[in-house]
Amino acid sequence: MAAASRFGRYGPMDKYEARGLKIDGTEPERLRARREMLRSMDPETAKTVIEFHRDLNFFQALALAQREGSIIVPNFVHDRILTETTDEQYLKQNYPVLTGTLIIYEAPGKPFAGKVVFNWEAHNGTIHSISFIVPEQFRRLRNCALVVEHPDFDILDSGNNKFELRLVHGASVHLIEQFPKKDGWHMPHAENGIPHGRLVKESSDSRHLWRITNGSHLGSLGRVRFIWLIDYGRRYVNAYDDWSYDSGVAFF
Repeated sequence: MAAASRFGRYGPMDKYEARGLKIDGTEPERLRARREMLRSMDPETAKTVIEFHRDLNFFQALALAQREGSIIVPNFVHDRILTETTDEQYLKQNYPVLTGTLIIYEAPGKPFAGKVVFNWEAHNGTIHSISFIVPEQFRRLRNCALVVEHPDFDILDSGNNKFELRLVHGASVHLIEQFPKKDGWHMPHAENGIPHGRLVKESSDSRHLWRITNGSHLGSLGRVRFIWLIDYGRRYVNAYDDWSYDSGVAFF
């Protein structure tokens, strides 16, 4: 894999430096095995083995995960912790978070073409972008979302504040059909906890989706964006955060 220079764990993010994974052929399998082991744990056990770090954006989270040989905890695990634990102090201490689950979608009604590009404004006012080459089998599909979980992706710096999301060898891309066209309550996907399907009434089983409706998006799913919403917001899924947003991140 191509690689760019290292960058600081907590440094200011007016400048971003991304790099490829420096791993041998067995490392992706090891990390995927850790991810599946974590997914199989009940929430109380998972809480004892994951480690939270504060004030990281997603570039910094990826760098830290690479240095420590860890995975970024996926949305599915956070969803179970948020909805099944009764320890509100634990939740208030550790959330909100960005998850290791990336979601990619187009504007409502717009089919996937060859590439998805997401633009955002960084803290210093400069415009940044990240792109993803859509696999052939998903092109021309509309009102769907693609999901990739860490460590199945890498971020490459193309220069001039442009980045590229690339799949690593053996990566899985999951298709979410009937991805909601607007915000609202939906049932969570059984595999990754992402809201999908028709609108439903709010309940303990449903999840509330926040999404961008006027353009493309590519980024990490966030959970509990506002800490004062810990009671009500534990069932909120944010599919709009940009790559400059600082939050907590959990590792395993």
